[in-house]
Amino acid sequence: MWQEARLPLDKLTKCCTSLHHFHKKHSVTVHELQSLFGLLNFCCSAVIPGRVFSHRLIDLTSSLTSPYHHIRLNRESKHDIHMWLIFLDNFNGRAFFLLDCWETSSTLELHTDATASKGYGAVFGKHWFGGAFPAAWHSFNITSSSFFQLF
Repeated sequence: MWQEARLPLDKLTKCCTSLHHFHKKHSVTVHELQSLFGLLNFCCSAVIPGRVFSHRLIDLTSSLTSPYHHIRLNRESKHDIHMWLIFLDNFNGRAFFLLDCWETSSTLELHTDATASKGYGAVFGKHWFGGAFPAAWHSFNITSSSFFQLF
């Protein structure tokens, strides 16, 4: 039987409203951004992938001490806010608890690999596929914000 953690509807609504509000703004105070962190941190208990998209927002406040200092929301922070909105919409604040038994590549017979210079490929049992990345993607790095502009 699956178990799930779900954000209460009031928290889900509050989070979406706050994120839409922040997405429209050009700058916010340290205090406002820290308040958003607290809300997003709470949401991470049910929206597991969201944690990845909180770090750059947190980094914006790392060198500031005054809670009333204004911070410019840069393009990367707007992308992170946008990703949070996507997660909340698609996952709807739900996450299934992971099973104690994990499947491995060997038991699934699933193996993948990719390299920017050659392309990508995967083998699933006796089935396989592969291909080359579009030339326009060669300059992208998965750890950079420009990667997320693809989606």
